[in-house]
Amino acid sequence: MKKTLFLNILFFSLFSNIVIADHNLRQIERKCEVYKYSDNYGELDCSSGVDDRRNLERKCEVYFSGKYGEFECSGSHFRNIERKCEAYLYSSQYAEIDC
Repeated sequence: MKKTLFLNILFFSLFSNIVIADHNLRQIERKCEVYKYSDNYGELDCSSGVDDRRNLERKCEVYFSGKYGEFECSGSHFRNIERKCEAYLYSSQYAEIDC
């Protein structure tokens, strides 16, 4: 009984993340980078293989403080990106994403 309950909770927690968000953090980490366009801000640049790419690029940007950047996205749809991802500058204008 406990095992079934645990599996149901696990399934619904995974399923809710998939249904609520049309994006995959691993895809974002592997197929996107950040282009720093000013002293403090950068924009997301993703390859065409990323789900919901256009919305991501439009609604999320990165605020840099030194070499590290935090995601700022409009809308609750991208809340997990704000909470779980960060950017790290590997050059003066480009940053990799770690989720």
